[in-house]
Amino acid sequence: MPPRPPPAPPTTPAARQREVARMLVRLDDHLKKASELSSIARERVSVGGLARYRRFTKRVRDFFALAALVEERIDLLPEELGAAQMATALDRMHARMVLLFIEGSAVFFGAFAKVEELPIGTHEMCGLELRGLLAIRGFLDDPRYDGERGQALRVKADRIAELMRMVMDRVPPLPDFGDLPSISPKGGYSKPIKPSKRPAAPPPPPPPRVERPPQPPEVRELSLDDFKD
Repeated sequence: MPPRPPPAPPTTPAARQREVARMLVRLDDHLKKASELSSIARERVSVGGLARYRRFTKRVRDFFALAALVEERIDLLPEELGAAQMATALDRMHARMVLLFIEGSAVFFGAFAKVEELPIGTHEMCGLELRGLLAIRGFLDDPRYDGERGQALRVKADRIAELMRMVMDRVPPLPDFGDLPSISPKGGYSKPIKPSKRPAAPPPPPPPRVERPPQPPEVRELSLDDFKD
């Protein structure tokens, strides 16, 4: 069954205002749920901690994806319908989520980097989380994060990236069973495992030659002339 197309945006300004208001409520729910997941991820980091942390970061990514859509919708609203107030509310929630992500990730990886036995696949999972961190780190270059607080967050984000790379260096990447080369989470070039060289199978025998049966002698009808000298 083909997927349903996304719903078309409302056409009237009042309908757009109601849609943005609903989206802002959803963003607030994402923020609250992400805060809960961040606290859960920090419990018993050495046992299933990375899986719980990834549930937290998924909620964070969902928040920023929705926030980008809300920003587009707000740009379509006229000023008389409270576009400025909604934009301010969005900026505040955006900043709260960035702060929650940076602070929560710093605490988690500060503890996870000290775990002695890391699970299989840590290299790949941390590589994916590193990409997400660097994407959110880009938000901190926005002028809204100027000042001492923004600088402190940038330093902390860079420290988290360093901890992630340290963890990745401790665990070798999983072997590449594909047929083509791939790029590792850290940007390295990974060669696929070469299959073992087996002797080539002998070619199939040619089909047996079918000999055609001999042609029977030609039989013709005799006449009285054949018995005359």
